[in-house]
Amino acid sequence: MSTPASETRRVQDFWTERHGRSDGGTHDNFFSHPLVAAYVSLRAFGDLTSQMEALAVQVGERTRPGARLFSPGCGRAGKEIFLAARFPDREIVTMDLTPAILDEARAEAARRGLANLTIEQGDFNRLELEPRSFDMVLGLSSIHHIEALEHFWSQVRRALKPGGSVLAEEYIGPNRLQWTAAQQREGTRVLRELVQDEHKPDHREVVPVPLEVIIAGDPSEAVRSRDILPTCRAAGFDVTAYLGVGCSLLQPVLMNQVHTYDPRNWEHNLRLMQLFREEDRLLRAGVLEDDFAAFLAVPKA
Repeated sequence: MSTPASETRRVQDFWTERHGRSDGGTHDNFFSHPLVAAYVSLRAFGDLTSQMEALAVQVGERTRPGARLFSPGCGRAGKEIFLAARFPDREIVTMDLTPAILDEARAEAARRGLANLTIEQGDFNRLELEPRSFDMVLGLSSIHHIEALEHFWSQVRRALKPGGSVLAEEYIGPNRLQWTAAQQREGTRVLRELVQDEHKPDHREVVPVPLEVIIAGDPSEAVRSRDILPTCRAAGFDVTAYLGVGCSLLQPVLMNQVHTYDPRNWEHNLRLMQLFREEDRLLRAGVLEDDFAAFLAVPKA
């Protein structure tokens, strides 16, 4: 049986694999800290089940041997490779735009002998899927990069077989990281009242990330993230399950400076716990809303 420490490490490994280097490099680099990753799992599941294990359980329960799954925007396909290895009796089709990255993913899949994983090049803003061709469509931190959401959801609805579903874990926060007035106010207050100077090398107040910085880093980053769920529902889906992950305070406060919190320093961990408690209070009071969530959606009859 896994110990809490090993489970926490698994959670950290998941976020590191999905989002890149352990020292960050993306807007969600705050997930690289093991205590933050544990907080995310506790919010979503009430325990330290890793995100990958939770995903695998849902795939196992909601699909059967022979099922076909589609995952847009795979990057290096870390999650898709995990699922293909976990479910050799399911077929997984995934795609992304950058040839060099896809070559890396294909090489890793070949190294692992995964004959049930197909990695294609394509643009998910111009998606064309065969009718009734998939049992499940996955959103694995990729849908928030899609601008043509209306077209995307129409293609997904067309491609799902009867009884099919969408299983997603996504950033659903403000478009282009343009923090809300509440996030700016509460984040700046928390930085002033709860965050010590040594943990503020990047910023001392919460302000919207400059658009030129976002676009230079990734032109598709959070392009219409806040529209994901509304456009999903408008396209004829019922969101039948929703797990809020919060992070609407943590992300603007900790991004690009979470590395100053040493996981082996229990004073630092206590400071992070105070941030967790404050975010939870603000979420419960309705002052903030989830910036990250997992959800299940099915086409309406």
